[in-house]
Amino acid sequence: MCKNFKTDAFFVKHPVNEGVFMKHFFSKDETDGQLNNVEVNIVSGFQIVPHVHDNAGEFFYVVDGIGEFLDDTQWISIKKGDAFQAPMGKTHAIKNTGRETLVLFSTFSPPIK
Repeated sequence: MCKNFKTDAFFVKHPVNEGVFMKHFFSKDETDGQLNNVEVNIVSGFQIVPHVHDNAGEFFYVVDGIGEFLDDTQWISIKKGDAFQAPMGKTHAIKNTGRETLVLFSTFSPPIK
């Protein structure tokens, strides 16, 4: 398989947040240190708790579901098709407020993994 395609990614539990699963795709080693990206699944009723990335911005796209995004101090509703970012050094969090799994695609730049 060409190195520019990923077919072997698999979900792992988030190391801190219960009910959150991640599928890592391209890492810094595969993108010349430019970025890394993951699919994030948040089960209904769960969340990624407020946190900060001091050395990277994080960019999101909502693939499916509904929820809320904490943008520093303000919670904002999110839904399928929305794109948003958590700038480097800003507090952010995401919670699933729907009945179905909230599916996000996330990219970090510069990469954190």
